[in-house]
Order: sequence, then structure tokens, then C-alpha cells
Amino acid sequence: MLAIEGGAPVRREPIVAKPVVYSEELVQAIAEILKSGVLTAQHGKWVKAFEAELAAYLGVRHVAAVSNGTTALHVALKAIGVGPGDEVITTPFTFAASATAILHANAVPIFADIDRETLNLDPASVEEKITERTKAIVVVHLAGMPAEMDQLMKIAERYGVKVVEDTAQALGAEYRGRKVGAIGHISTFSLYATKHITSGEGGAVATDVTAYAERAKLIRAHGEVGKYSYEILGYNYRMTEIQGAIAYHQLKQLPEMQKRREAYVKALLDELAPLEGDLLTIPKPKPYMKHAWHLVQILLAMEKLRKPRDWVVEAIRAEGVGNIYVAYPTPLYKTPLFQRREGHGLGCPWTCPYYKGKAQYEPLPNAEWAAERVATLLVMPNLTEQDAADTATAIKKVLNAVRR
Repeated sequence: MLAIEGGAPVRREPIVAKPVVYSEELVQAIAEILKSGVLTAQHGKWVKAFEAELAAYLGVRHVAAVSNGTTALHVALKAIGVGPGDEVITTPFTFAASATAILHANAVPIFADIDRETLNLDPASVEEKITERTKAIVVVHLAGMPAEMDQLMKIAERYGVKVVEDTAQALGAEYRGRKVGAIGHISTFSLYATKHITSGEGGAVATDVTAYAERAKLIRAHGEVGKYSYEILGYNYRMTEIQGAIAYHQLKQLPEMQKRREAYVKALLDELAPLEGDLLTIPKPKPYMKHAWHLVQILLAMEKLRKPRDWVVEAIRAEGVGNIYVAYPTPLYKTPLFQRREGHGLGCPWTCPYYKGKAQYEPLPNAEWAAERVATLLVMPNLTEQDAADTATAIKKVLNAVRR
């Protein structure tokens, strides 16, 4: 009997995905920060150290640390000149920030469809959406899976648009031997608690273009050049010294934490292999990609199941799999924000006098197909191969019980 129906669960103690942040070196660094009283990046060393370490890791010239991944996207878009009247293409199958940051830059999000095998942007759909108003493409490396950067960069070059890599879920992923986040014109990272490295909140902008980096650093700190002299409109998007210290030490731990993620995922995929192509499919990287495994996205064969997807997810959770949920249940264009098009009030940026287009949020079949059947496992470095085995047992138990 399934646990959701009163039976015994696979796990009495639920699986919980947690970040690994503790180390003696980090504790000592935080203690030194508190004793020094230097809590801000302007006068401290840790944010600068993190920026230098991340730049070296990615192989880029410039990194600007910011307060979170959403502000990173906003800064990146403003740094490349996105503004009123512009359109920016992105995916509808992602977290809201990938699109709302476009609104915060006073530009109009245009949604392209995704590829069913990777759940990332379909380059052909992106090209179909380009107009004379297109300024940029926000490419999301969803769940840690690299997007098809070669094709997307060629499209960007053909039409003279910029590529922003949203690498919030993919630190450490690689595409044809290059780190994602080092391929587009500018890239962004999130250091939220569930990400590959975390400072609780935090983010970063990376680029090889000096002009973009200089502008990003102005935007994150009030546009200030010298004391009380303001060059451009900016914001207070700065990272604190304690965040910088945590992020720096987490980045040093990334290779080891990534090995743990990969061991968990390998064990999970091995156990679920008998269901592949029958009751579920799991998007996997192509030979020239290295997946960072922030999430394992499971596509359920709903036509073979007697219960709705959300019921299936809750049934698996009831078996003790606490790290399962749904990402993402609704394409962004179907959510109230984009249906109502209120934005910053009075319909802006859609009704901005500088905007001469008319965004049509029509159904995108692949995004809707994925949203109807996806179930998601959050992957964290504390998860073990035994957790993977128990998770697979729970998934098999539930799916076999509700098979038509």
C-alpha cells in the first residue's frame, strides 16, 4: 500500500537536500570579519577574493559580485544596454526571474519554445522570434544542463544581438570543453541556498567585455564614481563581506561537492533505468556537454498513469522523498503577470511609447508538454547513494501502483 493511502513509507526519516557550507576556515574568516567591523565590500577583502576566484574558475576577465541572482540578471541586461523599446527572448520554462529581470530593465520578454530532449531553448524557435526590436537572448542552462550555445551564438551574431547566460542552476557545467557562463557576451550566477555554491543569498555577473564589467560595477553601487558623484542610474545591489567569505570558501569546495552530486545522480539513474522509455524519461546531457545536476528533471509518461502528476509527486513525497517537487508547473506566459501585462503599472513596458511591437504570448507546445509531466528532484551534496536508492524505490513503487 502506498504511504499516501496509509501504507508504510520507503523512508521513515524523509530525505532532505541541504547545502554544505561549514568549514573551520570559513568559521574563522567570519569571526575575523566580525572582529574587524569591516562588513562591507568597499573596505573588505572577501568579496574581491570571491570575484577573482570565480573569474579564474570560469576563465573570464571580469566578475562583479551582487546581492542575488535576480539582481545579477538585472545588472547584466542594463550593462549591455537593454532598455525601453527593446525585446529580449527567453524561455518560458524556468524560474520567473529570467523573465522579470527583463521587465525590470523596461524591456519586453518574448518567449521562445524549448527542446523536449534538453528542456532548454530551441534555437530554431529563438530565431523565429527575432525582430528588429530584439536586443538580447537570455539563455537559461536549466537544471544544470547546458543549452546549445554554438547554435545560439551563431544566431546572435547573424542578427547582431547579445547573449546573456543565466547560469543560476549550472555553475560547473561545460559545453564543448568550455565552462557555461564563459561563452555568451555576459553571464549571471545565483548563490541562493539551493544552488551549487551558496552564501544564503548572493549572485555574480561575469564577462570578458571590459565595458560591460565597468558598467555592471557602476549599476550595482548607485552609479557612483568618486564620492557622491553619480554617473548613471544605479542601485544598491552589493554583496556583503560575510556573503563574500562564504561564497569564496564554497567555491573552493565546489569540486568535491560536485563529485557528491554526480555520485548521487549516477546511482539514481542506474536504479531508474528499468523505467526509462516506459513510465518516465530523464533528460541527459549530450556527449559534448557536462551536466552540473542542480536538478534531476523527470518527465512522466502521463498517458500510462491513472493519477494526475501532482498526485504522483505528493505520493512520492509521502514515501519519504522530501526533495521532490515540480519545476515548473506553468509556462511563464500563462501566469497572471504576463496575462495581465501590468508590469510597472499602466501596462509598461508593453505600452511604453518607445515600444513599437506587440508581444503575442501564444501557446508553445513543447513548454506546455513539459510543464504537464515534469517532476523534479533537488540535488545537493549531502545526498548519498543510499538516498538515491531509496528515492528510486519510492518512484518505482508509486509509478507501478498507478500504472494504467
